[in-house]
Amino acid sequence: MITRFTSPLAFCMAALIMPSLTYGQETADTQAIRALMTADQTAWQTGNGDGVLSLMDEHYCVFTVPKVDGELDFHGAAVGATPEDFRKAFADPNWNGNPGVEALADTALNIESSHELARIDVKGNYAVAVSRIEWARNDTTKNVRLSGGWESLWFLRKIDGNWKFTSAVGNISTWNDEEPR
Repeated sequence: MITRFTSPLAFCMAALIMPSLTYGQETADTQAIRALMTADQTAWQTGNGDGVLSLMDEHYCVFTVPKVDGELDFHGAAVGATPEDFRKAFADPNWNGNPGVEALADTALNIESSHELARIDVKGNYAVAVSRIEWARNDTTKNVRLSGGWESLWFLRKIDGNWKFTSAVGNISTWNDEEPR
């Protein structure tokens, strides 16, 4: 009788004491990458071009992928913005980070935005992440609540102990909504 339960009992005990992988568990790297995304969004919202650039590696660029019949078509992938494009845009004295917000000041109320990294995968000094950025505002001219957002794919690398964005594929999915107030 004892031998009949010995093997299953030993297996259960071994399974309980063995370390297990928990993909949802935060690590120092995933926390640092989340902090990097928050710093990036804060820099964009406050018009801090130098702050945005400091979070990118020197070769950072954004790629675009068009959609055909609602699906991403990687055959049409293209370079969207290069490091030179970002430096030129941020050097413009009229660049204010969040384009259009001031233009909406007379017609928009309760402007909100949020960001999160829905998925992060780290392997050594390299990582990939999926972000979700959303916004909402009340449009006083239409008397509606407008909202929308997008997801982007980010590639990252740890350089001298600090995570940096190396490239991104913007707007892999987008959405917009309009609700009467």
